[in-house]
Order: sequence, then C-alpha cells, then structure tokens
Amino acid sequence: MGKNSKKIWSIGLVMALSIGMLSGCGQTEEQTSGKTDETQEEDTKNVSFRYEWWGGSATHEAYTNLQAKYKELKPEVTIEPEYSAFDGYQEKVVTQLSGGTVADLFHIDVPWMDEWVERGDYFTDLYEQDILDYSGIDDELLEQYCVYDGKLLAVPMGVQASGMLLNTVAAEKYGVPTDHQLTWDEILELGEKIHSENPDVYFFTADRGNVLNAIVAMLKQRTGGQLINDDYTIAFSKDDLLYVYNIIQKAYEVGVFEPLGEADLYYGSSTPNPKWINGQSIAQLCWNSEFTKSDDLLEGADKATMVLWPTITENVNQGATRIRPTYLVALSSQSQAKDAALEYLNWQLNDEEASVILGSCRAVPTTKTQQDAAVEAGVLRQPVIDLMDEAYPDAQEKDNVPSQNSELTDALTDEYSKVAYGMATPKEAVESTFAALEEVLERISVE
Repeated sequence: MGKNSKKIWSIGLVMALSIGMLSGCGQTEEQTSGKTDETQEEDTKNVSFRYEWWGGSATHEAYTNLQAKYKELKPEVTIEPEYSAFDGYQEKVVTQLSGGTVADLFHIDVPWMDEWVERGDYFTDLYEQDILDYSGIDDELLEQYCVYDGKLLAVPMGVQASGMLLNTVAAEKYGVPTDHQLTWDEILELGEKIHSENPDVYFFTADRGNVLNAIVAMLKQRTGGQLINDDYTIAFSKDDLLYVYNIIQKAYEVGVFEPLGEADLYYGSSTPNPKWINGQSIAQLCWNSEFTKSDDLLEGADKATMVLWPTITENVNQGATRIRPTYLVALSSQSQAKDAALEYLNWQLNDEEASVILGSCRAVPTTKTQQDAAVEAGVLRQPVIDLMDEAYPDAQEKDNVPSQNSELTDALTDEYSKVAYGMATPKEAVESTFAALEEVLERISVE
C-alpha cells in the first residue's frame, strides 16, 4: 500500500472512531436506566450476532442450511447472515473494519491477514477465551496462518493441500505407480516413454498456473526458503533457476506436459480439459479440494487417487507440498455477543453434523473428527483425507507477503513461458527472468 493510501485509510479510521464515540455518548443515564428487570432478563435469553462470508450459490446454500440447523438446536440465538461474491468482498470488509461496522464473525482469505493485522486491533485474541475448542487443528497450521505476536486472531475452518491427482485406470495402463510421491526424474523418464509410444497421451494436463506452482515448489525446495525475501530481494540463485528451467524445457520437449497453448485453453474455465476426461492425460497438479470434481469427470467414483506433489532429487531443503487454509474466521474485537458467536463457531468447527452439511464447499474440514464424519457421509472422498494426512510432513514453508505479489508471479509466468514455447533456452530465460523480477522488485519495494 502506498503512503498516500495509508494516510487516507488512517484518516477514515479516525473519523469512524470519532463518530462511534459521539454516538455512544448520545444516551443519557436516564435513558439507559429505563430497562426493566424483565427486559434485562429477556436480553440474556435471546441473542443475535452477524456472520459474514463470501462465496457462490452453493456456498450460500450450505451456510444457510448450517445456520438453520443451529437455530433448531439453539432457538434463542439468531444469526444474521451477510454474504456476497468474492469479487469486492475484501474491499467491503476493509471499509467495515475502518468504520467499526464489521460483522461479529467474518471470513478472511489467507493473504489478507498480514495487512489487516498491521492496520489495527480488530480481532479478538482467541487464546483469551475458553469456549472455542481449537485443539483438533494442527498446531503448525495455527502458528503459520493465525498467530500474530503471540495472539490467536483467527481459526482455519477449511484446509487444502497441493498434490498430484492420478487417473488410476490410465496409470495402470501406462505403468505409472500410484503408491508413492514421484520425483521429477521419475516423471520425466516415464512421461517420455509414454508419449513416444502414444503421441496423443501426456503425463500432465497443466495450465500456466499449475506450471508456475511446480516451478515455485522446486525453487523453494532448492533454497529451503521463500521465492522472494522479506527485504524484496530474489531468494534463489541463477543456478537454482537454471536447474528448474532445464526440467521445464525437457518436460515440454518429451511430452510430459501437454503444450502450454493447448492446456491454457481451459485456464479458469468451467469447461474441463477433454484429455483428462478421455484418459489421454494421466495426472493433474492441483489442490485436493478439486478431487471430487475431477474424479466425477471420469464417469464414476474411485477412478482417481492422489499422491504428494512431485519432489526434486537434488538439494532438498524443504517439502514440496503446499498446505493452506481455504478460509479463516475471526471474531471482531468490537463484538457485543462474543460468547454466543464463539459457541456457534465451536459447533461449526467441531460438530460432525455441521461438517456433513458443509460438505466440500470449503475444501477439507480442519479437524479429524469432522473429516471422518464427512467421508462416512459420502460428502468427501477418502483420497482427499489421505493426502491431507501425508501432506503435513512434506509441507512447504508458508509464502511470505513479497512472494505472493501478483506482479512478480505474472513476470515469472511470462518468463518461464518462453521456455515452454521454445522461444528461449533455459540459460537465456534465466537472465531475462532475473532482469524482469528485479525491475518489479525495485518498483514495489518503495510503494
């Protein structure tokens, strides 16, 4: 955020707080003391709070059903829903935070937390309460994504892991193992053999986003750190990038990856890639939250499985698999119904029936109890959970703020695409990539 934006945001916050103070002083002692004992007793029995989230129609329906069920269990509690599409949600909540009008419970996308925590004291420290039981959540997940300055400021309500999704029928046909994490050397060898014998078959259907994630995973494994350092310098060497670009070049040359131009026809599209449907690609690089949709495209359950994200074979300094919450939920520090909101949040986080109602609309539940209940009810499939269990020991370090900058990832995508399309050798692309990244870093580091 630029300096002027910060000033404007701060002025807005001061004005909002001033208005709140004036309105809070508007009632006299005579007015506030007018409540009868009967009214005060009623207030303790009936309580309401606001719950805010983003999503599509399926998500809205799931949360509406969830809250209707809670109303059956707790008729004295009224949940006031506030929902919208993802587009514009971030800006709306930022405005609410600055004006002191955010909902009691509200959803947060992971990349927003670092910035929002710096802006003000908007979150309740969940370590300072004894209603919400978060003991079923992985400690490392909490520490990386939810703990700031020793305070637990949110909880992850859904989680996902990156992995390699395999068509088991195609894998068996072409001799691809499905029982362990593959190395890139194994994939290159197998993929070259398969494609040379079957020119219409590729090991992966992978669009530009999938390939970018593969490149970042390899670089982080090589360095043991981030893509970009906290001081906005490049965290990997030219030798590291050359190693990765050589893998990418060979993967396209020997037919491991479907040509990028063909795969990108389905980037961000609701139309599935026909090579996956027809068994002409053996695997996808994706989140395990995408499993059910991709499995169903194979015309029947249990035709797909998942294994860990591929790993490099040299100088491995961290895991290959990304784990991240699909969304966080925070309790506003200004909430006037904290206990009621926390009781509901505890139910949503830990109750078996709640996990069945939500299903897979927000990926995988974060607690083992809910995961097992969802699988037993058929709303999640076992390979999704199995990958989650395997992913934690193989997890990458959480991406820092500079590494998530879209200008940088766009620049890296443009540069590796030169290798994918044969427009540059790996050595040439290394030089142009460093030049492009350094130009972006110089600009954004002073904003």
